[in-house]
Amino acid sequence: MGTFRHILMLRFTGDATKQQKQALSDGLARMPEVMGFIRRYEFGADLAISEGNPDLALVADFDSEEDWRAYQSHPDHLVLVEDLVKPIVKEAIRVQYLVD
Repeated sequence: MGTFRHILMLRFTGDATKQQKQALSDGLARMPEVMGFIRRYEFGADLAISEGNPDLALVADFDSEEDWRAYQSHPDHLVLVEDLVKPIVKEAIRVQYLVD
């Protein structure tokens, strides 16, 4: 089996503050150290060079779907979503696929 890849793209609400966005980035940056089973993890803010793009993208690789599910249900991830994502995100686009 190949690598299990998770991609997330977020579109922020119009009233999301710079501090809230920074808190989200800080929270996301902690995830790999909290969960040692994440193989690859990177994210970044859109460069705003094309109109209509989401505001932030994240790519995370796992050894298996089970590891991804463990990430999704991990208490630290659940707190991050509840406290830092939901208050400032109006749209989340997700996709998972296998990479050879």
